[in-house]
Amino acid sequence: MEQDLVTEAGVRPVSRRAFIEGSLAVVGAAGLQLPLWAQPLGRPVLPLLFGVDYYPDHTPESLWEEDARMIADAGLTNVRIAEFAWGLMEPSEGKFEFGWLKKSCDILNKNKIAIILGTPSAAPPPWLSKKYPEIMEVDEKGQKLHTGGRRFTCPSNKTYRRLSVAIATEMAKNFSDTPGVIGWQIDNEMTLGSSRRCYCDYCQQGFQDWVRTKYGSLDKVNQAWGTVFWSQTYTDFSQIPVPLPSGGDPNPGLALDYDRYQSYANASFIEEQLAVLRKLCPKHFVTTNNVSLLDVIDLREHYAKLDFASLDNYPGFFDMLMRESKVEMPPDAISAMIAMSHDFARCIKRKPFMIMEEQSGKAGQKTFSPQPAPGQVRLWTYQAVAHGAMGVNYFRWDTATFGAEEYWHGMLNHDRSKSPAFEEMKQTVRELKGLGQELLYSEYPAEMALVFDYNSSWAVSIQPQHFALSYMNQVTAWYGSISPNHSGVDFVAPDGDWSAYKIVYAPLAHVITAAQAEKIKSYVQNGGVFVAGFRSGVKNESSQMVKTPLPGLLAELMGTTVEDYVPIYGAKQSVKFAGMLAGWAAECGLWADVLKPNGAEVLGTYTTGSYAGKPAITMNNVGKGKAVYVGADVTGEGLANLLGKFAGMAGVKQSLQAPRGVEVTVRRAGGKEWMFLLNNGAEATSVTVPGGFRDAVSGKAYSEKVELKGFDARVLLAG
Repeated sequence: MEQDLVTEAGVRPVSRRAFIEGSLAVVGAAGLQLPLWAQPLGRPVLPLLFGVDYYPDHTPESLWEEDARMIADAGLTNVRIAEFAWGLMEPSEGKFEFGWLKKSCDILNKNKIAIILGTPSAAPPPWLSKKYPEIMEVDEKGQKLHTGGRRFTCPSNKTYRRLSVAIATEMAKNFSDTPGVIGWQIDNEMTLGSSRRCYCDYCQQGFQDWVRTKYGSLDKVNQAWGTVFWSQTYTDFSQIPVPLPSGGDPNPGLALDYDRYQSYANASFIEEQLAVLRKLCPKHFVTTNNVSLLDVIDLREHYAKLDFASLDNYPGFFDMLMRESKVEMPPDAISAMIAMSHDFARCIKRKPFMIMEEQSGKAGQKTFSPQPAPGQVRLWTYQAVAHGAMGVNYFRWDTATFGAEEYWHGMLNHDRSKSPAFEEMKQTVRELKGLGQELLYSEYPAEMALVFDYNSSWAVSIQPQHFALSYMNQVTAWYGSISPNHSGVDFVAPDGDWSAYKIVYAPLAHVITAAQAEKIKSYVQNGGVFVAGFRSGVKNESSQMVKTPLPGLLAELMGTTVEDYVPIYGAKQSVKFAGMLAGWAAECGLWADVLKPNGAEVLGTYTTGSYAGKPAITMNNVGKGKAVYVGADVTGEGLANLLGKFAGMAGVKQSLQAPRGVEVTVRRAGGKEWMFLLNNGAEATSVTVPGGFRDAVSGKAYSEKVELKGFDARVLLAG
């Protein structure tokens, strides 16, 4: 929960509390009710959302009737439209033309297809960019982006914000009561772009204002950032720069705050349009779509006032990118990363999410991935639902015959014939509609949690300490090591509520505040198991090094300190385990924290080099719980075994044994339990289940063995 507190340094965190409270006051004064989907969820109130992303703006009007009939015949329930159609809706400034869009909506509605409208601020028309060149984004090298693509605009620029709100306002006025329109997507994929951040003059001014609001005085700014270093002491807020190249690395405190500001700028950009849509379209839901687990924007902040999170999912395209980058991965790595992305999306708002774009065929732009194998599109759809999705839209209906995404194939080919996966998608939608809303809005039980901390991710990106060290890579490795337990994994914020979990993992918990340290201590004392990775507790919230022995504010809880910390570049290192872990060893990758226990039990020691025999892993008993410090970058199977042992120690029960590459997840509601079995491999396999299950789709009863074809998905209902 957001608190309006002053930190130890006397700094008031920047929040949108005043904005939110003001909005609620207006709603209350007007006697208005929140839309149904903004009220606490009892029974679900949204319609079934199994649809497709549709582009009537790319399609001759003569085909609109045929498209609507075919979409309806395929069993699809909704479309998303218009998110890139600004130029057609506002061909010149202040001149709005919605006739074509209203006609498209009318045709879709007559065919009982619901409509999600997209506000088009991800791609402004040429007249706007020409008239207002100041809206252009500046990348991390100081180069201004150019028109011709998308996502080339500054999130801070007031002119662009005004024009984006203007088109959203006119859309809302024209479609608030349009039959068939049920919701909105604001903008599009704000986590994606050629530049991670904007560094223009308008962002600099916005950053200066943000810093003034957060710190209140320059003395506090200079103290928090340590600006005496390299003679950077600021005597006026107008002197504060953005972290562009300047002959040396930027101040890490300034750089971390700039990442926070950019996240805030994007979230507040969304909220300006949201305020309009809430006022003019109170019966409609509002969301936006992103690729999750990219740390460009704090998605918890981004989705805070939206109705639900929406995710875009392209497994085949992602696999192609990894191969293009020559990244070597085990065969089940892509499916694990997609599962992780879904789990994160579910946990953004602690409620079911939507897939706004699901890969339906070949995918890419200059190069593209192969056609998904038979069964894969169905599998990807079921994987999303298995991890908490309540709806899926396929991308896209008819494949574009012009523009940058000609090779991003849809449900219809370039010649409008049905794609190879068309019937598969039709079957999948029919099956999922049959399973019903009770399943789609059911809970996803989890006994384990993984901390994802944007501050730690940003701080490590600014100063990696090892050229190959990445917060995201560590989180991915730890997730991949605990997810085969099949017991459910939630993502949590470092200051979130952990009380529901038996064990919480925190890889590379680099930035730790005093409040977080106290919360972790309380969690452990009350019976939780907390497992932290190497380089934890190194920095405070201002990205300054702590002045006490590492792991800083966690040292007492861990019962150990860090005697030395060693990036590993050449000679290989390994860890020999002891105590409850005795009998095996594991490789150590990029890093070694050499530990000095102070009451903690040693569970592992290094085997080679000058610190051979020195502690690498410790465990400390605190109250009813345990605190574990994993000082070594344990890799591969060793990490899976290690983290799995701790899960077992915490009392986490594995739902059942499954072959590698098979996911098992559970969703529950109203005394019912659905078990999803997902075979991410091309080869057939089987899973042994306890008696008393039946196939929720076919009704077939299972007493023991369930056969799974390659890329198969099954939903079993207990009882």
